[in-house]
Amino acid sequence: MKPVKTIDDLIREKDLTAEELERHRELIEECRAREAQLKEYSRATRASMQKMTEELDKLSRTAEELWQEAQRLSRQVHGIYLHVAPAPARKVYH
Repeated sequence: MKPVKTIDDLIREKDLTAEELERHRELIEECRAREAQLKEYSRATRASMQKMTEELDKLSRTAEELWQEAQRLSRQVHGIYLHVAPAPARKVYH
């Protein structure tokens, strides 16, 4: 990916004269303001993505813990069921 050029990078590359800089002053100022906005939006987006990643990691760990607990409870319930289930019908001889 190509590095992002700033308005100042472009001005240096084009070697604009003082007259050209003055003629395009408003546009240059607007570009600088937008660059600042983009930097802030990028920072906020990275922070949000980091927080979302951390929350998804927590969610994944919680889901794994819940699954393990459900498996443990299932084994316990199955053991209780076997313990209290009626014995098969037996023939009683008198």
